[in-house]
Amino acid sequence: MVSKNRIEKSELKAILEHHQKWLGTGGKQGARADLRGRNLSGHNLQQANLKRANLEGTNLSRTNLRTTNLKETNLKAANIGYSDLQWSIFQGADLRRACLEGASLHYADFSRSDLSHTRMGNVFLHNAYFFKATLESADLRGASFRFTEMNFANLYGTNLSGAVIAATKMIGADLSDSDLSNTQISMSNFENATLHNTRFNYAYLLKTSFYMADLRGSDFNGSKIELVDFNEAMFSKEHRSATMER
Repeated sequence: MVSKNRIEKSELKAILEHHQKWLGTGGKQGARADLRGRNLSGHNLQQANLKRANLEGTNLSRTNLRTTNLKETNLKAANIGYSDLQWSIFQGADLRRACLEGASLHYADFSRSDLSHTRMGNVFLHNAYFFKATLESADLRGASFRFTEMNFANLYGTNLSGAVIAATKMIGADLSDSDLSNTQISMSNFENATLHNTRFNYAYLLKTSFYMADLRGSDFNGSKIELVDFNEAMFSKEHRSATMER
């Protein structure tokens, strides 16, 4: 039985054509794509232009969204799990409470987007870009970061436990009250980052910079620290000596 929310290729093609005309004429012609709650799972949307479309609650799981334009798109509570999002553009998009679990996000651009409370467990974020993005209370457990840029991002209360973070930039980012327990962090840069009450329990930190970072209240209990730069970093008095001695 075909779901009543399932969209077929012919209907989707027409919607995309009208949306392109709407974008090209500044809203004077065509119509904004409204795909709220529709099922687009498995469709090929590679290189599609869905800028400013309404995809709230849409099922985009296991969909080809490679190089798709999703700037300023409404993707609240959308299911994008296990999809190919490589080189896709999400600048300024609203992804609050969306599901991106298991998605491939290589080279995807989420700058200035809102990913608050988003589920992103086990995602691949290699070379992804999150400049000034909001990931407050997002679930990134087991995620893989490599050459990822998250400078000045808001990761307050984010769950990063078990993540692998390599050659990643989080300069000026806010990771206060975040969980980085059991993470592997190497050759990354947390310069000037805010990490109030952040948990690094049983993490492995190697060749990483926390230069001038604010680590007051952070917990490094059980962690292994090698060749880490804590120069001019701020610690709570009770934590400073224990951390520096590792």
